[in-house]
Amino acid sequence: MRFIVVLIVVISMSMPLFSQGYDDSFEMKNKVKVELQYADYGEYEYPEAILFRFGLQEYYQLRPFLANFPERRSLIKFTRTVGAKTAIGVKYQFSDIREDVNSHLTEAKVTTSIRPGLTALVGVQMIYDERGFKAWQPGVGMRWDLSAATTLQADAQYYTRGEDAVDIGGSLGSLNLRCKLRQVLTVSTAMMLEYLFYDADGEAIEFTSHTVSLWLSRFFHTQTAVHLNLRFYDNSLGIQSMAPSIEIGQYLNWATILRFKYRYYNNKSNNISLGESDIVVPDGLKTHAASLQLNRELNSELLGYLKYRYYKSNQGVVMNTYLLGFVYSF
Repeated sequence: MRFIVVLIVVISMSMPLFSQGYDDSFEMKNKVKVELQYADYGEYEYPEAILFRFGLQEYYQLRPFLANFPERRSLIKFTRTVGAKTAIGVKYQFSDIREDVNSHLTEAKVTTSIRPGLTALVGVQMIYDERGFKAWQPGVGMRWDLSAATTLQADAQYYTRGEDAVDIGGSLGSLNLRCKLRQVLTVSTAMMLEYLFYDADGEAIEFTSHTVSLWLSRFFHTQTAVHLNLRFYDNSLGIQSMAPSIEIGQYLNWATILRFKYRYYNNKSNNISLGESDIVVPDGLKTHAASLQLNRELNSELLGYLKYRYYKSNQGVVMNTYLLGFVYSF
């Protein structure tokens, strides 16, 4: 009956139904995770920009803002507990972003229980881009289980890259701070509030941003979990966005869960570039994204999942994404 417990996210916030905003950063389990993802594009002929000539002036069609979404992505993550209080994790991710643009991400992380209810982690990511540059992102985090109904999480990461990252704006250093509060309100209802602060200072760009997200989760007697989310983003360059979403998780049987998610995004911008050549954040961008995911417990150790995601924007971009994943716990 483990999946029934997972569904009741509001009763045990440490075992959520993979709701929006959920991450496994502080999990301390022996496990191997593997994912394969593929994306194809409908209306947008990807990846080449189109060159036009009007008289003596050349016009380049800018790539859409999601130009760094990988066409193919593969991931493997291994976590091993060391004693009763510590887990060591490593991860490798390959992203085939577009023609002649690939990236490799490696991560090492140590998670440890300081005392009951207090967990800490420290880790570092290294990103190698085949356009000829590297980036590093070390980070630390803490999670406090203040009570059976309240969890507070805080973490910080610092991202840095050098002048050789010419194609994406050159050198950059950025500080990312996050604070997340999960609170059970009633036997069947819970809330989560998240705040992110981002401060970037680089060769081509400098800005700060604030993101606030609020989730409300409700479990119904039909063995359905509903997660409502509202996310607001604002930065010092004048970009603002609002993104409401809904996620529904339905228990089908003892081993199967079906999840549906829909998100609408709307922004206000001045066609600003964040430093990468030929890519701007367009004003009035509106997107619709819907996904369907099926989780199936194949046996007591192995979980498999399939996911399909449809994306459409008012900038003439249509994208389909397919994902296959497995988690083996031992």
